[in-house]
Amino acid sequence: MTRSSKDNKFQVITGQRVFVFRTESEAQRDTWCSTLQSCLKEQRLLGHPRPPQPPRPLRTGMLELRGHKAKVFAALSPGQLALYKSEQAFSLGIGICFIELQGCSVRETKSRSFDLLTPHRCFSFTAESGGARQSWAAALQEAVTETLSDYEVAEKIWSNRANRHCADCGSSRPDWAAVNLGVVICKQCAGQHRALGSGISKVQSLKLDTSVWSNEIVQLFIVLGNDRANRFWAGTLPPGEGLHPDATPGLRGEFISRKYRLGLFRKPHPQYPDHSQLLQALCAAVAGPNLLKNMTQLLCVEAFEGEEPWSPPALDGSCPGVVPPDPSPGVYNEVVVPATYSGFLYCGPVTNKAGPSPPRRGRDAPPRLWCVLGAALEMFASENSPEPLSLIQPQDIVCLGVSPPPTDPGDLDRFPFSFELILTGGRIQHFGTDGADSLEAWTSAVGKWFSPLSCHQLLGPGLLRMGRLWLRSPSHTAPAPGVWLSGFGLLRGDHLFLCSAPGPGLPAPEDMVHLRRLQEISVVSAADTPDKKEYLVLVETGRTLYLQGEGRLDFTAWNTAIGGAAGGGGTGLQEQQMSRGDIPIIVDACISFVTQHGLRLEGVYRKGGARARSLKLLAEFRRDARSVKLRPGEHFVEDVTDTLKRFFRELDDPVTSARLLPRWREAAELPQKNQRLQKYKDVIGCLPRVNRRTLATLIGHLYRVQKCAALNQMCTRNLALLFAPSVFQTDGRGEHEVRVLQELIDGYISVFDIDSDQVAQIDLEVSLITTWKDVQLSQAGDLIMEVYIEQQLPDNCVTLKVSPTLTAEELTNQVLEMRGTAAGMDLWVTFEIREHGELERPLHPKEKVLEQALQWCQLPEPCSASLLLKKVPLAQAGCLFTGIRRESPRVGLLRCREEPPRLLGSRFQERFFLLRDRCLLLLKEKKSSKPEREWPLEGAKVFLGIRKKLKPPTPWGFTLILEKMHLYLSCTDEDEMWDWTTSILKAQHDDQQPVVLRRRSSSDLARQKFGTMPLLPIRGDDSAATLLSANQTLPMKSSQASVEEQEELEEPVYEEPVYEEVGAFPELTQDTSTSFSTTREWTVKPENPLTSQKSLDQPFLGQEERLPEPPPGPLSKSSPQARGSLEEQLLQELSSLILRKGETTAGLGSPSQPSSPQSPSPTGLPTQTPGFPTQPPCTSSPPSSHPLT
Repeated sequence: MTRSSKDNKFQVITGQRVFVFRTESEAQRDTWCSTLQSCLKEQRLLGHPRPPQPPRPLRTGMLELRGHKAKVFAALSPGQLALYKSEQAFSLGIGICFIELQGCSVRETKSRSFDLLTPHRCFSFTAESGGARQSWAAALQEAVTETLSDYEVAEKIWSNRANRHCADCGSSRPDWAAVNLGVVICKQCAGQHRALGSGISKVQSLKLDTSVWSNEIVQLFIVLGNDRANRFWAGTLPPGEGLHPDATPGLRGEFISRKYRLGLFRKPHPQYPDHSQLLQALCAAVAGPNLLKNMTQLLCVEAFEGEEPWSPPALDGSCPGVVPPDPSPGVYNEVVVPATYSGFLYCGPVTNKAGPSPPRRGRDAPPRLWCVLGAALEMFASENSPEPLSLIQPQDIVCLGVSPPPTDPGDLDRFPFSFELILTGGRIQHFGTDGADSLEAWTSAVGKWFSPLSCHQLLGPGLLRMGRLWLRSPSHTAPAPGVWLSGFGLLRGDHLFLCSAPGPGLPAPEDMVHLRRLQEISVVSAADTPDKKEYLVLVETGRTLYLQGEGRLDFTAWNTAIGGAAGGGGTGLQEQQMSRGDIPIIVDACISFVTQHGLRLEGVYRKGGARARSLKLLAEFRRDARSVKLRPGEHFVEDVTDTLKRFFRELDDPVTSARLLPRWREAAELPQKNQRLQKYKDVIGCLPRVNRRTLATLIGHLYRVQKCAALNQMCTRNLALLFAPSVFQTDGRGEHEVRVLQELIDGYISVFDIDSDQVAQIDLEVSLITTWKDVQLSQAGDLIMEVYIEQQLPDNCVTLKVSPTLTAEELTNQVLEMRGTAAGMDLWVTFEIREHGELERPLHPKEKVLEQALQWCQLPEPCSASLLLKKVPLAQAGCLFTGIRRESPRVGLLRCREEPPRLLGSRFQERFFLLRDRCLLLLKEKKSSKPEREWPLEGAKVFLGIRKKLKPPTPWGFTLILEKMHLYLSCTDEDEMWDWTTSILKAQHDDQQPVVLRRRSSSDLARQKFGTMPLLPIRGDDSAATLLSANQTLPMKSSQASVEEQEELEEPVYEEPVYEEVGAFPELTQDTSTSFSTTREWTVKPENPLTSQKSLDQPFLGQEERLPEPPPGPLSKSSPQARGSLEEQLLQELSSLILRKGETTAGLGSPSQPSSPQSPSPTGLPTQTPGFPTQPPCTSSPPSSHPLT
């Protein structure tokens, strides 16, 4: 019964439950009610029978579904997996969703989880135990296989009642057969038959391999039957010694081996007394002509007791059910499924080089031949030609590829619709067709002709390439980890389907890879592989897959096709490269960058960037979003925000969907806000999955931005005015769209069902980002951190303020002076501790401490990291405090291991390593000229120590953390470990050219004035405006000119002198202090007698780089520790270098650089004299910015 109610709702009342539905309008509700009532009346009048009961499920149980809060009740039926809210809902027939299993595959993952891969999405389930996981995976795999089954052949063979039970164990409805042995067997016995080898038993499926079942083979099994075959194979088997259906695999394998491999239960054969000769004759009879006659003669040569001899003369048709061999069409012709097709093709020549499709005109134009696809692809000069000009066998084809159309649609010199066949021996042949329909028909026919049956259902529009592949996965959850498996690949759209295929190796499991969701695509060259064959690396969430072709030609074709399918380039939302959450990478990357670096930026998303830079960045994202890395030192916040808005504005269809725009406007006109929010929620539910996820991510980001409105002056209204033209693509003409977006941002939590935990997480993220930035800009000196001395004990902890520009050397000096540590022969170095002390990283004196500490938030356990000061012998770390560079590269033999394992494997191996030009090279031999691998050291981190669970061969080693992998290198002793570590640190931080820096103190940031900028009109022209930001960690623009335009401008004339940074050694700095003090009369003398600091604070035009703080000032001569043997040693070591530099630069004068008796050294000398702590720097600002003379 149905009845209407208020608020456009209507009810459907059943015997178990009342269902309440709601429509968009009253008219739709009335239409639904009248339609349902008419159907009920018709059923009552005509007495329609009830629908049949659904089949009994194969398996049921509770499972956890990823993305769903509660467990679901799963019911597996033939061809379908149904999900219900509970077992009670299953009994009532009220389901959540029904998953069709056709074209699906099952993949077991970690512990109790398994994935069901469908052509549209991946369902991840978690069972209650490992055993339940295996049972579910096996049942699903069986159900998926059942969807591919064709019972036509099986039903005809089962027409002989003897074939309805297994010939070996007696199981009912066997669906496999040993063709050369003439027996029908079950699935369990088929596995044991396959273990015998194809020379003894040729096993085929009755339901899957329908294309191999010819008329004669089907007739043979109908005529022979399991009863006659067993009279031959088990004629002497003692009673009671046969197999049972529930026999174990061991007993089953032993019995089948004795029965067929050894022939112990058969009677003697008069023609073949040797059993091996009989097996060879059976295999030859199956492959040769007159199959039915030869097989019946071999298996029915004797008259059995109590029965007349059965011989081939019965094939004359006298026996019922026996059909003599006849070439004319018979009753079993429909069993054969040949891939036949014929038509005209433009057949190009067979070449050894890949290239474009053949030209349509000219001397090189291919001939138009009549092609027939049957047992072979034959090419005739015309339809009536008796002999083919050439032919191609199916086993000769390695790969089929659909050639891309010409880039210019008006180009008539090339075939716009063509395909290529890559053949064995590195050959390739192109074929041109007359149109798109002809191309699809030919590629589908050829694909079915040479591919296994499991690929046939995947053929269709959008096919790009298919062929044989080798697969390998290093994951421990793979069926055969680290072993190359024989498979068949099919590339269709942006999906790569992997099917099992017969071959020399183990068959690969069926699988599917969504190429646009990959995290990385790379090629490992042949020089880096043990077998000297290059392969393709596909990295997705949770696993890595390696693909290898049959040869170089097809591998290059696969690499090009997969790279093109995995790339972006389109302007549709579905065509973008996706991240883990089905969100375009460009959206995810831009939002993450702005969230991290722009929440405090005043006028964010209102202030426009340079058009040239934003267009260039958008083009890079569309070309390959995976390769674009947004970095604070290279990209401006304004350019990134412009890129994000431009991306949404230039989509083919807006993220909110153009067809739903009337519904958005209708929702905005509702009087009550709660009604509007509910309506918005309903409209969002109608969006495609990618649109829905992307819109939720964008609104969540704007919600975070408006949470910082007190800092960035961007309230919800301002954000809605800015983003409505891009999100709805209305060019700012619709007030309804602005209202919708504003209410979506304000009601983000309720509209998108954000729970309390997620809200707390959002508040925490915003608080961390904004608070840490506040600390960075605070006048008092920033973030308060704890530093340990020598041991991580509470008594050895020092708490101090760390500024964004504080270096590791300055931190060391401050901590040592706070503790009053006496001088000694050892150096004090700041270490970054990870994993509770297992890894220690010595910080280079020039490194910024706060930058390293802020990265701890990305660690799985941020509390496991800390800062520690330790004494290090001068011989081990002294080179870090000198400006001397190594003349020769560092090379040596180390034991290494990498994660994830690629070339080096998962064990420690002895290999030669070379450190040269800020790169770490892996050499095959010490004198090798070409490296096997190369790792750039930019952004790498080197830690002393190796995790204990990796079991390093020696206690001395270091860990090199790169962007996407870890290298574990073990040394022979401690000195070698320190030598490698310091060499890497110097290669990373020692500049190739002398450093010329402005001196700047931490008080500069405190003296800057950050006013509130009024919001300009949204649609106005603000290209000439500038935006001053408190976010000093990012380079901010001074104009709208692009980088290329700025380079064309004249270099600015610096109105203040700049000088080079020098060390803090007393005798050296005394001279430089004297010389500078004579020229800078305005410098205020510090009140602290222990330190002296000079500062130039006048910025110059176009200054965009953030300049570091100067090192601490020199030590006073009045210090009781101003003299020591260690100081004299260091001065003696550096004196020659400084004097040489002084001689070369003494005669070079500059208007912008003050002259002095001795020019300071361009090398970055240390600010810490070993064992002599210094005071924190004390700075003062100049009263004017006039140039010095």
